[in-house]
Amino acid sequence: MPELSDAEYQRFLELLDKEAIRDVIMRYSRAIDRVDAELLRSVYWPDGWDSHSIFDGPVEEFVPWVVDTLNGMIATQHFIGNISIELEGDHAYTEVYFNAHHKVEDQEGSQRDSIAAGRYLDHFERRGTEWRIKHRRAIFDWDLNQASTSNWENPPAKDVMERGARGRQDLVYTREHFN
Repeated sequence: MPELSDAEYQRFLELLDKEAIRDVIMRYSRAIDRVDAELLRSVYWPDGWDSHSIFDGPVEEFVPWVVDTLNGMIATQHFIGNISIELEGDHAYTEVYFNAHHKVEDQEGSQRDSIAAGRYLDHFERRGTEWRIKHRRAIFDWDLNQASTSNWENPPAKDVMERGARGRQDLVYTREHFN
C-alpha cells in the first residue's frame, strides 16, 4: 500500500472529522424522533446551547423542554438533507437542511400533520477526539399544516404495518428484529 503524502494524510483526517460530525447530526434526529433524552444529551457539550425558535437556552434546560414538547405529539420524523461542514481547527461550522414531520392532535381531538423545513446552523467543538454541538440555531424556512390524511391507524394497514415507537421500545434499539 502506498504511503500518503502529508497533504493526503491531512485530507484523510479532515474526512474522519467530518464523518464524526455527520454522525452527531444523525444521532440528534434519532434522539428527537425516539424521544431519547440520554442520546440527545450526548450530541451536545454539557455547556452547550440551543436556540430553537421559542426556546433559547442551555442544553440542560433544552433537553427536558424538548422531551416534554415531543411527548405532547403523536409522532415525529426528521429528515436530514444537505450538510455543509467547514472545519477550523477544533471548531466546525455546519449548515444542515431538515424536514421535520410532526403528527399532532389539535384541541378538538383531530389529528394534524405539520411539516417544518429549515436549517440547523451549528457550532461544533472538538474536545480531545470527540466532536459535539456547542451551539445549535434552528432556522425555519417554511411550514405546512393540514388535517391528517393518514389511514394507517385503520384496518387493513393497522393490522399489517409494523410501526415505529417513541422511546427505547423502538426496534432500532434492539437487534431482535433480525431473528
